[in-house]
Amino acid sequence: MWMILGGCKNDTKPPKKDDKITDTVLDEQDDSSNNNQNDENSNGQEEAGNDANIPVAEPVEYAMHTGSVEVKEDLIYNDDFEGDSTLFTGRGAAKVEIVSSKAQAASNSLYVSGRTALWNGATVDLSEELMAGEKYVINGWVLYEEGPNQLQIDCKLEKNNSEYLSFASALANRGEWTEISGSIIIPAGTSSASVYFETGAANGELLDFYIDSILIGQETAIVDRGELPSLKEVYKDLFSMGVAVTASEIPPDRQELIKQQFNRLTPGNELKPDSVLDHATSISDPKYDDNPAISFKRVESILEFAKESNIPVRGHTLVWHSQTPRWFFAEGYSLDANAPLVSKELMLKRMENYIRQVLEYAQTNYPGLIYAWDVVNEAINPGEGDENGFRVKESLWYEVIGPDFVEKAFEYARKYADPDVKLFYNDYNTEEKGKMLHIIKLVKGLKEKGLIDGIGLQTHLTIDNPSLVDVNTSLMEYGELGLEIQITELDMGLTDNSEEELIRQAKRYKRLFMFIKNIHESGAANITNVTFWGLSDDISWLNKPSQPSYPLLFDNYLLQKPAFWGVIQSPDIPLY
Repeated sequence: MWMILGGCKNDTKPPKKDDKITDTVLDEQDDSSNNNQNDENSNGQEEAGNDANIPVAEPVEYAMHTGSVEVKEDLIYNDDFEGDSTLFTGRGAAKVEIVSSKAQAASNSLYVSGRTALWNGATVDLSEELMAGEKYVINGWVLYEEGPNQLQIDCKLEKNNSEYLSFASALANRGEWTEISGSIIIPAGTSSASVYFETGAANGELLDFYIDSILIGQETAIVDRGELPSLKEVYKDLFSMGVAVTASEIPPDRQELIKQQFNRLTPGNELKPDSVLDHATSISDPKYDDNPAISFKRVESILEFAKESNIPVRGHTLVWHSQTPRWFFAEGYSLDANAPLVSKELMLKRMENYIRQVLEYAQTNYPGLIYAWDVVNEAINPGEGDENGFRVKESLWYEVIGPDFVEKAFEYARKYADPDVKLFYNDYNTEEKGKMLHIIKLVKGLKEKGLIDGIGLQTHLTIDNPSLVDVNTSLMEYGELGLEIQITELDMGLTDNSEEELIRQAKRYKRLFMFIKNIHESGAANITNVTFWGLSDDISWLNKPSQPSYPLLFDNYLLQKPAFWGVIQSPDIPLY
């Protein structure tokens, strides 16, 4: 046994009755909303003033309470490199060597050198120790001595020799030992698992580095959340409540919480093109040149869970400039970074056949399960030279097909989707006025042709930005289009998990859901779903190297945070 923790979590305790809550403003904003200006002061009074004419929803009487957790961590691997040998080996061309010239704690460390590619590093096979469905934590130290002032050093898990999952990450300072820590849930279907260390890019250099004091433990948490109201029940007469998950995030304890709280599910990554496209099969025969091969193996565990739990799924996403491999656009599906791109005509065939196959597979193997698709994601990014605000830079869809790729994607999706499947356009920073105008123009054109059913507003917020006044206004503007409105990727970036900041986050969540509820009930917008982009803080995409974030409703141990009670509209969470 490595460590036992117990009792109530401090980061979920409510303030005492006489505690004074101060609303401090964070200096650091998350990247997802870096274009939003801060037009809300730290205590939200500008929101209060601007929203004086909005009817206030009657609060639902749910009293806030905290849960408790007992955490046990059993050590499964420990290497301080003080012996004559190690189970770590070189990955790729890298060489590993126990050296006494550098050490974090005692006398030795492991030196990694001879790298010829970024993925080269130090690896250890833990296939016998790591069990599917279990959570593991890692703690260690890393060092590099030459190169840039800072360098990202990552610890990852190689699953079945074909998938590469993040375990931990640190932003190290040159010449200083830096602690690296993180956690991972081993996905179902894992037959082999290796833990490895590598570095990020360093101005084209492949740097040597050191690791030391590596501890890996299996974490078991006994959680008592007490009696919780269900999000899906609280809002059942208004809109559905969803959550995004990845294949590694649905062990039994998470499944039960998901089923209790949510009635919609979004695969976070596994339906994106880079997860579905099958390169090996696509290059195996010329018959695939205009008809790329696909594979659903990465998403099947999520779809099976959704099917067994009777939870409809939101498909995310068919066409996106990101997480779509370049080889999909290249002649012969070449992996060469300089391979010529195919013609517009051939790419349109590939697009149509790709969309057809994905929809047909889902509708044949999981009939009625996927109720909606984000057909196109993030195609609008004003300021890149297109008069209609289309994203030009870094979009191979735009480069190869041109701006009509969006309409063609919706045309193909409408052609092959079952009649009751809803088709959405999805984007971020949708409350920005300039971007909103371009989105509305695009969507109006698609609506006139009968190609679209709704708009997905990602709604990645921070604790300060954007103003909820702007969110409220944009919901009403999009609502005037007469389409379904869904909030598809909700979170609220927060880098300080002090009691004061967690309460401030809860208040902002409460105001947001008051606005959403009022807009829906007034008929100003047909809001049909709100989906959170993750179940718990530890797996949020907002976590950065050496900088965790706390954007969601449940903490690392699946205990409800004050934010949960804000969404529930508990009277124990003040509006301001």
